[in-house]
Amino acid sequence: MAIIENFGRIFFDFGAIRHLPEACESLDIKRPLLASDRNLENLGLVDWVRSALKGKIDHAEYLDLPEHPTIAGVEASAERFREEQCDGFLALGGGSIIDNCKAATILVNHPPPLQQYAGRPDRVTGQTAPIIAIPTTAGTGAEMTRGGGIHPAHGEREIGVGGPKSQPKIAICDPDLTMGLPPHLTAGTGMDAIGHCIEGLFSPNINPPVEAIALDGIQRAVAHLERVYKNGTDREARWQMMMAAVQGGMAISKGLGLAHSLSITFSDSDLHHGVLVTLCLPTVIRYVDGHVGDKMERLARAFNITDSTAVAEAVSDLSHRVELPPSIRSMGYDRTDIDDMAHSVLECWFTKTSPRSPTLAECRELVSACLS
Repeated sequence: MAIIENFGRIFFDFGAIRHLPEACESLDIKRPLLASDRNLENLGLVDWVRSALKGKIDHAEYLDLPEHPTIAGVEASAERFREEQCDGFLALGGGSIIDNCKAATILVNHPPPLQQYAGRPDRVTGQTAPIIAIPTTAGTGAEMTRGGGIHPAHGEREIGVGGPKSQPKIAICDPDLTMGLPPHLTAGTGMDAIGHCIEGLFSPNINPPVEAIALDGIQRAVAHLERVYKNGTDREARWQMMMAAVQGGMAISKGLGLAHSLSITFSDSDLHHGVLVTLCLPTVIRYVDGHVGDKMERLARAFNITDSTAVAEAVSDLSHRVELPPSIRSMGYDRTDIDDMAHSVLECWFTKTSPRSPTLAECRELVSACLS
């Protein structure tokens, strides 16, 4: 049976941030907690939110979230939420900030430790605070999704936390907030969106509307990522990449696959998630070829190529053109326990929605191929 999930409300366009007070009012949020980090404050993006709220919505702030979401950061932001008597989250940032808020909204009214809710959304039985997601990157799709990856501690592999009660109610998708994104993050997050669309398309779960969305997202990203990488002030390309990111987030609802299982395995590091996914994609595409029906042919058309056997190469070629690293080892990943990594891939929740189920021996081969 197909179960087709809904998504939150989206305010999408240049200048959409001005609708933030309206979004708060629609959710009856009277005192939100603006959660972000000092880097975004230094870049002036926090001021965009402050200006939008000024004189209209009272708010509190927590701007000390870490670059990669950790349980300590989740607990600290949940504690500030309670101290300030807030009634909603404004998650300003990339996927790390938004995922932090998805986890923090659980701890606002549910007892710690956070680990008890990993993979167990059924344990979130009480009220959670509404989240308005305000993405500042174009790729993670976290503004659309229910779950988030949280590191138990810095340098440890992510756990998956979330569920229906953690999904942002509203997303404010304003491409203006991505105009200053540096080229390497534009590339890494943009390729992440492509990865979400591809693995969502490949998932065996039945959801034809989301498959159409995923294919459209791939076409947008393929047409505009290199362009915006070379010229970050290209407003049309920024708009198109933010839309592709939203579509990638929608594709996640159908399930992901082994490229994300591998990226979770390699997340016991400071390496960028989107780049990890990208470098794993060609290996995974070759592995699942022959197990996805006509989807490889449809994917080839989205990449504007005629040979469905060349899709993996097309992904690698685009990654090369936006100057991502050639391999995970070249990024500085230094772990060597292949057996441990293989078990991690096999046990990851994303592996359950791979169109081809790997054996442990095949997981070893996939890990080794992605590292080389």
